Amino acid sequence: MALNFVNHNQNTIWIALVYGDAGCGPNQFRKQGWWSIPPGQTLNIWDVDLQTVNRHAAFYADDSSGNTWSGTGNAYQVTNAGFNQCFDDNTNCNQQYNFVPLDFDRADNGNHNFNDLTVTLGPTPGQIATEGSVRID
Repeated sequence: MALNFVNHNQNTIWIALVYGDAGCGPNQFRKQGWWSIPPGQTLNIWDVDLQTVNRHAAFYADDSSGNTWSGTGNAYQVTNAGFNQCFDDNTNCNQQYNFVPLDFDRADNGNHNFNDLTVTLGPTPGQIATEGSVRID
């Protein structure tokens, strides 16, 4: 069970993630990045049963050509270097990007939560597809 990202773009894609972390406060979220995914590859970014964590997360992705996979209205401060810090810690954060929201409780029209989720980026910039598996009771 996991959160996976697939790169169907022709360039390496870099990903940042915001996800629930009860050890952080006052906002119980962590921000982490940058994972690189070469073209045609899949990367398991978060190896966890998505039914056991905070249902809300968000990601931002870009490549070396200036293409982005971003959302609207969910702007978070991050650094251009690798980072792993609580959401409220803005140490060295010099960039602000609009993240794409993910909701792990939106599977199967709300009847079941996701066990895992695969986010496919590309082949064109900004194109996003999601596919998840659910545990049927």
